[in-house]
Amino acid sequence: MELNVIQSGIERRAFKSLYQKNKSGKVIKRFHEVYLRNDIACGHPSCTPCTEILDKKQRLEDVDNANLTKVVNGKHCLIVDVNCLMRYHDLFTDDQFKNIIILQSVWDEIKRANQAAYRTMHQLVFDEENRRAMVFMNEFHYKTAISPSALDSKAQILEQSLIKAASFFHEHWEELDVKPVLITGTDALEMAEEFAGQTMTIKKYVKGMENNSVLLDKLSAYDQSFEKNARIIYPEHLTQEQINAGLQSGRFCKGTFNVSRENYLEANVHVGSGDTGSTWFIQGRLHANRAINGDIVAVELLPESEWTVPEKWIRMREIEEMAGEDNKGSDQEKDDVEKVVETADDEVEMPVEKRRKTEVLPTARVVGIIKRSWRQYCGMLLKSSVKGRKNHLFSPHERLIPRIRIETSQYDKLQGMRIIVAIDHWPRDSRYPLGHYVRTLGNAGDAATETELLLLEHDVPHEPFTDAVRACLPEMPWTPNLDNGRVDLRDIVVCSVDPEGCTDIDDALHCRPGAETNTYEVGVHIADVTNFVRPKTAMDTEAEKRGTTVYLCDRRIDMLPDLLSGNLCSLREHVERYAFSVIWKMSESGEILSTKFHKSLIKSSGALTYQRAQDMIDDKNLNDDITQSLRNLMKLSRLLKQKRVANGALELASSEIRYMVDPATKEPLQVVCKKPLPTMSMVEEFMLLANCSVAEKISQSYPDCAILRRHPTPTEESYAPLIEVAKARGFTINTESGKAIAESLNKAVDLKNPMVNTLMRMMAVRCMTQAVYFAAGTVSKAQYLHFGLAAPLYTHFTSPIRRYADVMVHRLLASAIGADEAHSSMMSKKGAEEIAKSLNYRHKQAQYAGRASVLLNTHLFFRERTEILDGYVMNVKNNGLQVFVPKYGFDSVIVLPADGSCKVEGDVIYCNGKPALQLFQKVTVQLSLLESELHNRKLDMKLITPHIEGLSITIESTAQQ
Repeated sequence: MELNVIQSGIERRAFKSLYQKNKSGKVIKRFHEVYLRNDIACGHPSCTPCTEILDKKQRLEDVDNANLTKVVNGKHCLIVDVNCLMRYHDLFTDDQFKNIIILQSVWDEIKRANQAAYRTMHQLVFDEENRRAMVFMNEFHYKTAISPSALDSKAQILEQSLIKAASFFHEHWEELDVKPVLITGTDALEMAEEFAGQTMTIKKYVKGMENNSVLLDKLSAYDQSFEKNARIIYPEHLTQEQINAGLQSGRFCKGTFNVSRENYLEANVHVGSGDTGSTWFIQGRLHANRAINGDIVAVELLPESEWTVPEKWIRMREIEEMAGEDNKGSDQEKDDVEKVVETADDEVEMPVEKRRKTEVLPTARVVGIIKRSWRQYCGMLLKSSVKGRKNHLFSPHERLIPRIRIETSQYDKLQGMRIIVAIDHWPRDSRYPLGHYVRTLGNAGDAATETELLLLEHDVPHEPFTDAVRACLPEMPWTPNLDNGRVDLRDIVVCSVDPEGCTDIDDALHCRPGAETNTYEVGVHIADVTNFVRPKTAMDTEAEKRGTTVYLCDRRIDMLPDLLSGNLCSLREHVERYAFSVIWKMSESGEILSTKFHKSLIKSSGALTYQRAQDMIDDKNLNDDITQSLRNLMKLSRLLKQKRVANGALELASSEIRYMVDPATKEPLQVVCKKPLPTMSMVEEFMLLANCSVAEKISQSYPDCAILRRHPTPTEESYAPLIEVAKARGFTINTESGKAIAESLNKAVDLKNPMVNTLMRMMAVRCMTQAVYFAAGTVSKAQYLHFGLAAPLYTHFTSPIRRYADVMVHRLLASAIGADEAHSSMMSKKGAEEIAKSLNYRHKQAQYAGRASVLLNTHLFFRERTEILDGYVMNVKNNGLQVFVPKYGFDSVIVLPADGSCKVEGDVIYCNGKPALQLFQKVTVQLSLLESELHNRKLDMKLITPHIEGLSITIESTAQQ
């Protein structure tokens, strides 16, 4: 070999063979060259030659674990196999585990096959200050690299790598007071014959440790055994090879398994690509075949004769469990709740409903799991009256997830606590997936515990900003300037209009007469966040990871440190700030005559609330510059909205409430409903216009990698519930276009019941998919449309303090106008697509977390109160009705009596043979918090009026309770 190659640490070259099947099934052999090195350190701090290669941050801590377990004598390092990390990755987060070595071959397989395990170990290896674990590059070390043959399976290759690396460490550390211990996840110890050192299962290792009860609980799931002749419940999953063959032939399709929120025994899988795909319906436990919400599954379409429709029944585990509890009678103390749960989870034959053949949906079954989406779940153990038992059912907080069976000896300690459980596997003969206890969050019902739960459940990053992130902040005091061609707009009367209490002010506006007659100069000025957040810095990486600011009732979890979000980027009143400005010349009729984009320096003349701005506009005695600007903005915004609506933009309804929370106790004090004001619509129109203008500019400049936002056109099938409901009320919904839907909704007015139109608009929202970010060039231009806004091109530009998508768009726009250089990472279509996917996930999770926070505070608000409220029947099912309560912005279920006294025909409920309730009818309900079972804690809704025997309650009986 060349001298410079040898001196660089390369020992020799090797050729590796890769064997891959092509589409026809033929095995193709491919070669690639690998340079094997002699300068890859073992990582142990006692090994002097290796410590000279690595700095302190790259090697393990010098710890003495000689007495950690009785089954190993002396200091040792743990070399763990794939099975061990796949199943028990959260076990190694316990501080008792030291000196863990993960081979590169194991690391790559974990990354490919189990993202949950990969994330856990990645944090352990790279994020912890104490180096308890490291990755050893065995595939590039000249003494540990292997040359697998074509006959070797992946499992054999991994085993060979493990044995060879462990043997190397055994020899390498022979003179040291330390030895390698090969740890496996199963009882298969054939490799022990080929390795001269110590080999054992992780269970044996843990059993030798003191105070190991919590760790043994985590290991218990794979030890849960069933009777040898236990009844097989589920079909066997196909192998990966069978699935791949079926996908290639077109017999199977791939998609994400999504469980219905109204019926846990129903789900759907969207197959095909994007908007051109179709949705297949899955009904029943057997057809779901152990798939869990979010799993990537292989599905097979059933014969058309077996196609069906969703049941018109409400199926929620917590409601069925409560019904089971109510029916237990005097034997309640003797029976185990678990029996009730198992009964609730059984598939009960429902009456077959007559449906026209044209109404059935393409129906499929799950044949295999391509990728599990399992994560750690928050929830509680269900009560058990059998003393001393170790098997228990865990109830996840997320109702789309099935109950999980775990084994623990800590039941008395964990009862009444919010805990975290992980799923390990789901055998064919088990009604429930099997898992293990991970850790405890805290007492159920505590505000702090419940908030931590919702953040974990919705995967919201909420750790404090690291020192590396804070090191990216500018030094204080900070003073703006006009460097880099920034336009000086400090002489313009600019103001912001935001909700009360807003401190992260993203946007400001101005409007003044134009230089030409009958024209206006209108500007939207957005905080120039990218001046402070530069690409690929620690702050940028953290902002990308968080994706968005998350707003909870009692706090805000910022995407950026407070120095930026609440100060230097916030467009405060009478303070000079950097901005990115979009300035239009507009005619009096609202026509855009020209558009300019500037990096600018502004000085806001006022930070107004929506109400304050509205009062100024309405006060005829005010004629100052800010008020005149606001009035012109209001006039132009109405013209802009008229044009949008004429083009087919939808005016939909949603329920938005918030709570005033005591900052000290975190207890909700008062509910505040969002009162719509014309100034809200005014600001919205100009933000929409700015987003559309920027989208047009960046898509022209970067047609392949611009970050845009689209709202897919709903399918005809998705409108079925809305059409059916409208028909029952005598209305017609035309779904040919967005404009046709808007016009139909405008006509769907009941003068006797104004809430009918609101409820139908809310139903229309539920029929539609969410808007999503995407990279231009990854879908056809026909799919760029934002359906709800009737905008052919749209993006997010106006909130960079709280959305990372806007940060990306600012960078693209700055590059497009020559105000900044384009970073190489922005120019990759694939990279932009990956960021868009991540942002879609973060945006969705932030929305869910915000709603969960409102629901949590509603629970806390009702903890010691009962209210009688107006509600409206929003949905009618065969076994109950959903009632929407406008004051608190949510709907809940009232279950019909099980004695058959109430029956449903269409959208009318007949009780005792007479029509009693119908869709959209106004009712009176009683709301209180049901806390008899903390895992089922929910707002209990009871009907008061109309009075129906066996279904309604009376005020007198309520008072007695």
